[in-house]
Amino acid sequence: MVEKRKNRRMPIIKQFGELIMLKVAGESVPGIILDLSADGVSLMAYAHVPTGTSVCLDIDLPDLKAANMCGKVVWSLKQGEMWRMGISVTDMSTLDAKQINRMAIAFNDCENKIMLGVPDVCYSKCSYYKICEKPQKIKGEA
Repeated sequence: MVEKRKNRRMPIIKQFGELIMLKVAGESVPGIILDLSADGVSLMAYAHVPTGTSVCLDIDLPDLKAANMCGKVVWSLKQGEMWRMGISVTDMSTLDAKQINRMAIAFNDCENKIMLGVPDVCYSKCSYYKICEKPQKIKGEA
């Protein structure tokens, strides 16, 4: 399969249980981010948002506060009582995009090192450290 994304994605697993509010035509729809890149977001929402709908959201994660990230829903699938959807980001601050890219690159570099069997892959200054849940994560403060 050919990768179509311009930017690397990272999972936001730790944030299950922390809701985001998706702003859709003046209404708020609660959801949970599954993964994130500078050009897209995959999330679960508690309501159907049709493909092509313009949406905005604010992200408040450790080391990443991205306000008013906007985009369009590019796909939407019903999964149980929720809807899983993909959003193509159309508007976000350059600084937020750079931070997301930095965190995604750190996550992917770590995954590659783990796959290659590199010892001591984790370090507390990693930009993904505060949301990392990998078993290889070292204990300590960033």
